[in-house]
Amino acid sequence: MTVSIRPADQPGDIGIITTLHGRHYAAACGMDQTVEAYIAAGLAAFVEARFRDGAAAGECWVAESAADGIVGSIGITRADARTLQLRWFILDASQRGQGLGRRLLDTALDYCRAQDADRVFLLTVAGLNPAHHLYRKAGFELTGATPGRQWGVELVEQRFDLILG
Repeated sequence: MTVSIRPADQPGDIGIITTLHGRHYAAACGMDQTVEAYIAAGLAAFVEARFRDGAAAGECWVAESAADGIVGSIGITRADARTLQLRWFILDASQRGQGLGRRLLDTALDYCRAQDADRVFLLTVAGLNPAHHLYRKAGFELTGATPGRQWGVELVEQRFDLILG
């Protein structure tokens, strides 16, 4: 089955990305609906920034198959003048292990390298080993870890950074 990657610029894309995150994090980590609210708020702010600021706000992509619809996403936003943030990286469980996660990550990192930025970072939680493996393979390094309670669970938030160039 062929899966294409396209900009997440169609009506309904943002809702599907939010749903993918909510379902994944509930099943994988026991998180509650507040994780969906967090994802939805970030995506809403991104869409508003895209309409206001255009391409300067960043980009978001979805992975889509004719049979299953949207099965994954990834996005890049600008944290400051020299720093980008990787966000909304998710892949439906049925699509894992087939190279699609790597394709999404490569799409986002190719975009990052074309921008006038020094680094890209991401925030994630400990225990998401397949994603962490992809990050490390792409050159990201773990630069911080903070334990706490968020989204209804005890977790360790992690920051990974990649120097561009």
